Amino acid sequence: MELTGTAEQQLVFLNSHWGRMYVFAAPAGLGAPWTARAKFGDQDELQAKSATEMLHMVHAHFAAKKFPGQ
Repeated sequence: MELTGTAEQQLVFLNSHWGRMYVFAAPAGLGAPWTARAKFGDQDELQAKSATEMLHMVHAHFAAKKFPGQ
């Protein structure tokens, strides 16, 4: 799945679908990464080059942690 739209729209999408499990932040400036912090376990922090990459990373991270709350 490719996330399209503005950074704000992409952030809304990520929060709408994964906001209960992660805290997301759009890039703070040119070349800065997308970030996410898990709200469970060790509260791992993830970084990605794009919102789409972040979405894939969140899916993989969540599956790897096998968190039973979803």
